[in-house]
Amino acid sequence: MATRIMIKNAKIWTGDNFTEAYILVEDGKITGFSKKPFKDPDQVIDAYSQPVIPGGIDIHAHVYDPEYTKNEDWESGSLAAAYGGITTVFDMPLRVFVDNKSIAKKKIDEASKHSYINYGVHAGFMNASNKDEIPELADLGIKGYKIFTCRPFKAEEEALPEIMQLVKDVNGVVIAHSEDDGLLEFGYKRYCERHDPIAYHLSRTPSAEAAAIIKLGYYALETLANLHIAHLSSGEGVKAIRYVRNLGVALTVETCPHYLYFTREDAEKHGTYLKLAPTLKTSMDRESLWRALAEGEIDAYASDNAPAPKEEKEKDIWEAWGGIPNLEIMGPFLFTYGVLKRIISFDRFLDVFSRNPARIMGIYPEKGELAIGSDADLVVIETRKPRLITATTHHHKVDWTPWEGLELYGAPIHVLVNGYPIILDGETVGKPGKGKYVKKKIRRILPF
Repeated sequence: MATRIMIKNAKIWTGDNFTEAYILVEDGKITGFSKKPFKDPDQVIDAYSQPVIPGGIDIHAHVYDPEYTKNEDWESGSLAAAYGGITTVFDMPLRVFVDNKSIAKKKIDEASKHSYINYGVHAGFMNASNKDEIPELADLGIKGYKIFTCRPFKAEEEALPEIMQLVKDVNGVVIAHSEDDGLLEFGYKRYCERHDPIAYHLSRTPSAEAAAIIKLGYYALETLANLHIAHLSSGEGVKAIRYVRNLGVALTVETCPHYLYFTREDAEKHGTYLKLAPTLKTSMDRESLWRALAEGEIDAYASDNAPAPKEEKEKDIWEAWGGIPNLEIMGPFLFTYGVLKRIISFDRFLDVFSRNPARIMGIYPEKGELAIGSDADLVVIETRKPRLITATTHHHKVDWTPWEGLELYGAPIHVLVNGYPIILDGETVGKPGKGKYVKKKIRRILPF
C-alpha cells in the first residue's frame, strides 16, 4: 500500500468558496495542502477538479446482527456505505441486545474482518435488567447507549433516569427512540382493523414523538446526561426539540433521508416496502425537517439503515419488517436534494454529514474534518453528472430499494479510508477488513 499519496486537482471548501489545491496523505493522515505539487509521492490520485470532502460519518445504521445476516452484514453494508460517501459507520443494535462485553466484542471482531470502512458499535437496548453493564461496555470504548421509550424494546419508566445517570458517569451519549408508548397503543387500537399501509403510518403520530422527546428532555435535565434523539420525523418533534433546548439540556438530534423525501402518501405506491418506525408523516412535516436541518436545529444526518429480504416486507402491514436500505444513497441524496436545490448550504452539508456526527461521538477532529493531522478519510464527489440508483447495481445485500430510479449527483469518484483507497474512479479497489475500530477513550468518572 502506498504510504505517501498526493491528490491533485482537488477542490477544497474554505467556508465560503472552493479553492483548487494538492492534498498530501502520509501514513493514513492528512499532512499537507499546497498550490504546488508535492515531491516524490508513491501514488497520485486525480480529483478531476471535483470537491474533496471529509468522509461521511453515519452514527445510526443497522449493519450487523448475528441472527439477521441475510438482511445486511459488515461486508455488504460497509461497501454500500462507501458508495454513499461514508467512511465511518456506527452499528446500532437491531434485534439482538448488545448489553454485555461478549456480544459487543463479537460485533467488533466481525467488523475487523469484514468492514471496508471504519466502524463503531453502540450498546442497547438498555433497561432495568442490563443498565449496570454500562461501565463495562464503556471500557470497550462504546460511546452510544440506545434506549426505547416504546415497544418493542421499551425501557421501564423508573429505569430511564438511572440509565441516563450511568451513561453520564462514563461520558457517554443516550441515543433515544422517542415515541410515547401509550399513544402508540391508542393509535394501534384506532387503526388496527385497517390493513392498508397508510393506516400504519397514521397510527404513530407526531404527538407520540413530541411527547416522548419532552419527557426525555426533563430526565436529561435532571441527570445532566448527553441526550441524542434518533430519527426525528415530524414538525411536532422539531417543536419539542426547541422546547427541550430552551431548558438547557445537552441535546443533539438526527434525521434521515426517508423523512426528507417520502411522505405517508408514498405508501400508496410502495406499500409495505416503506414501513418504518417512526412512521412517515406529511409534506408539511417534511418541510419542517428540511428547515430545521438548514437552520442548525437538526445536528446530524443518519441512515437508520435496516433492510430485509422481500419476503419479510411483503406481509400484512402490521406484520411486515420495518426498515429500508439507505447507506448507498446517503451523501448523494443530501447533496442533490439539499445542496443543489439550495435548501442547505455546502457548509451545512459538511456539518450534518461529517463534522457534527464526529463531534457527537467524541472523535472530532481526527474524523469528520479536512485538516492537517486529521485521518485521511476522504471522498471525491462527482458533481457534474448523476448516478442512477437501482437495486441491480447497489451493494446492499437485499435485491430491492425504494430509491429505485433516482438520479443523484454527488456520488463518490474516489474514497480513501485512513489513506487506503477503497474506491477509485467509481470502482471497488479495496478489500474488506481494512477499516479501524473507532472508539472514544472514556475516562470513568468515579463518585466522590
